[in-house]
Amino acid sequence: MKQNKKGEKLGGKEAVFIIKPVAKGYGLDYLHLTLIALVVILVAVAFALTFTKPALVIQCQGSNSTAQCGSSSSPTHNQSQVLSAVEHALVFYGKLNTSLSLLPYYTLINRSTISYVPASKYWLVVVPYVSPFNRSVIYNFSMLVYDSNLTVKNAFVNSVTPLSNSTKSVVALGTVSVDQTAVCNLTKPIPIYLITDPYAPGAFAAMASAINASARYGNSISVKYFMVFSSYSISRYPGFGSGQTQLLGNYLFCASKQHNFRQFLSNLSIPYTGEPLDSLTLSQVAQGSSLNLSMLNSCLTNSSTAIDYQAQFADRYNITSTPQLIVNCKYLTIPQSLDDAINYSLSRIGPG
Repeated sequence: MKQNKKGEKLGGKEAVFIIKPVAKGYGLDYLHLTLIALVVILVAVAFALTFTKPALVIQCQGSNSTAQCGSSSSPTHNQSQVLSAVEHALVFYGKLNTSLSLLPYYTLINRSTISYVPASKYWLVVVPYVSPFNRSVIYNFSMLVYDSNLTVKNAFVNSVTPLSNSTKSVVALGTVSVDQTAVCNLTKPIPIYLITDPYAPGAFAAMASAINASARYGNSISVKYFMVFSSYSISRYPGFGSGQTQLLGNYLFCASKQHNFRQFLSNLSIPYTGEPLDSLTLSQVAQGSSLNLSMLNSCLTNSSTAIDYQAQFADRYNITSTPQLIVNCKYLTIPQSLDDAINYSLSRIGPG
C-alpha cells in the first residue's frame, strides 16, 4: 500500500524541464544560446532586405486624375500638376531653330505616362509623339521633373532604332567614313564634292558655304559642285517640264567652273524664288556676273551628259538626301559641319 501511495504522489507532480549550463561560470545555457543565434539571423536577414530592396516607382497614367500618385511615397505634387508643368515646358521647344520646334504640335499629351521615384524625388514623364515625317510612327519624349518645384531636370528624345549595321562609320565630329575603294589624295589639295539638287532646301546656302571654305582653306582643298535632279526637281516637272526645270542645275554646274561663281550665285538669289527660271533670266544673270559667256555656253552644250555622270557618282556613295559633301573621296559631311570634316581629312594626310 505504501508503494502505491508513493507512486500516486509522483504521478501527480507537474513536468519539470532540466536545463544544464553550457559550462560553469558563463551563465548561459543551451536555450539562451539558441535564442541569441536566432536573433542574429533575423538581424542579418533585415540588413539583406534593406540593401536589396528594389526602388519604389509609382506609375500614374492619364491626365485627368488629381489624386496623389501613391500615398506611401508622399510626393509634394500630384500627377495633374506634374503633367501641367510638362505641357508648359513643351512650348519652349517651339522657339528653337531646329526640328525640335515641331515637337509641341506632334505630342500625344493625353497618352502620357507619369512615374514617381521617391528615392530621387523626381517624376519621369513619357510623352508619345508622332513622327513629323511619318505619321504612322510613334516615338517617346521623356522629361525628368523635380518634385520640389516642378522644373525640368533633363529631357530625352527617343528616335529610330537601327535595324542593321552600316558599312559607314562615324569617325569624328561631322565626319562619316565610307567604305570606298577609290584612292584618296595623300597630298593637298584634297577634293571636295558638293552634291545637291538645285531645288533642295538649303542648296544655295550650301554652295555659298563651300565657296567660303575655298577662300579659308586656299590651296588645301579643291571644291567641285555636282548637280543631281532628285525628287525636289522631279516635283516641278509637271508645271515647268524637265528641260526648264533642269536648266537651273545646268547653269549652276557650268558657272561653278568659273572664278566669278560667287557673284553669279549672289545675283541668282535675287530672281530665284524656289521655282525654275527661264533661259533668258539665267543668261542675264550670267552676263551681269561677268562670266565668260563663251566658256559658259560651251559648257552648257554638254552639261546634261556631265550631270548624268555626276548622278552616277552620287549613287555610288548611296547619297539619298542633299545637300551633302564628299571630302577626299572617303568622308561624308553636311554643309554645317564641313570645316570639321575638312580638318579631320587634312589631319589624316599630314603636312604637305
